[in-house]
Amino acid sequence: MRVLVTAVPAIGHFLPVVPLAVAFRAAGHEVLVALAQHADFAARAGLPVVDVAPDYDAVAVTSQVLKDDPAFLENVWNVTVTPRMTIAPRAPMFAGINRPLVPATVELADQWRPDLVVYEQTATVGPMVAARLGIPAVQQNIAILASGDMHRATAALLGDLCDKYEIPPLPDPLMTVEALPPSMLSIPAEGPSLGGRPYNGGGVLGSELPRRPERPQVAVTLGSGFSAGFYGLGALEPVIAAAAEVDADFLIALGEAAAGRLGPLPPNVRSLDRWFPYSELFRTCAAAIHHGGGGSIMTSIDAGIPQMVVRGDGDPGALIMGDAVRDRGLGISTTPAEVTPAQLERLLADGTFKQATAEVAAEVASLPTPAALAARLADLVADRR
Repeated sequence: MRVLVTAVPAIGHFLPVVPLAVAFRAAGHEVLVALAQHADFAARAGLPVVDVAPDYDAVAVTSQVLKDDPAFLENVWNVTVTPRMTIAPRAPMFAGINRPLVPATVELADQWRPDLVVYEQTATVGPMVAARLGIPAVQQNIAILASGDMHRATAALLGDLCDKYEIPPLPDPLMTVEALPPSMLSIPAEGPSLGGRPYNGGGVLGSELPRRPERPQVAVTLGSGFSAGFYGLGALEPVIAAAAEVDADFLIALGEAAAGRLGPLPPNVRSLDRWFPYSELFRTCAAAIHHGGGGSIMTSIDAGIPQMVVRGDGDPGALIMGDAVRDRGLGISTTPAEVTPAQLERLLADGTFKQATAEVAAEVASLPTPAALAARLADLVADRR
């Protein structure tokens, strides 16, 4: 079987589809990734990849959509998303993001002829290609956000491309896979939750494995690149200020995104100057502070450490994901303006956070592995032939 994998050009959107893609490949299926801007991350995962938009700039594309559509900016982008809402109203944004990806992805699919398309939750180009070829597709969710009719609404805004490439109405996916375990979902699950270890990229660790220091160490990150580039580093300032008053060390893990953009840091705060796999970093830490991305949440759980979500403006999932962390007892959900030394000290001292994290880690261990889901999906595809 041939499996085409696609995501919008954001590292945090691509990484969640890697475990399933690798599982298909390990099972003997052919896998090809259609991606833009971050093709190197697919290559690092050992996956063949085609850059379907060589000049893509996700921050520029997103900013242009907001500039061109002031009504969308005012009436949708700046409106807080709640768990009961779907992301369909954000179709104008997804249409702008997906539009540059469609032509080359269609051409690639026509040439390679996949049997199945695997796409992340916002990559409407995936179901569009699948519909054109008349093959099934699988959606990998990335957050606690209901999809609703988002893909059909997005395709409607890409009507000119649908006409050009003879893309019929989009069917429902063969399966939707949730990124978070059931106990953290505040909305009805759209499909099974994925178990196994989270994937957050590879990297050279150095000459030896990093170790947990005697003094508490806290990882601080805003995600895998887009968040820092689009929303800026303003959310870090109050975290750094509060960290200066806490008896712990803080590691800012933004890699190149932070290069030259951070001012003088307190003695107990330093910035990593290169990409470092979060899984390896978090296991040396006593806690993690992040922006509410699914990958950061699941990696914190996997490392067995409490977490703090510092929610930024404009991110539709940050509030909901932060609430999920708080409500499940895994840590603290706050805003940049609310960050205090007392919150950081509680993050490190409250034993109930680690207890709840261990419970959720056990839950994840009981869920279907990527290998199990890949085998199930291969059977479903075979049954449709």
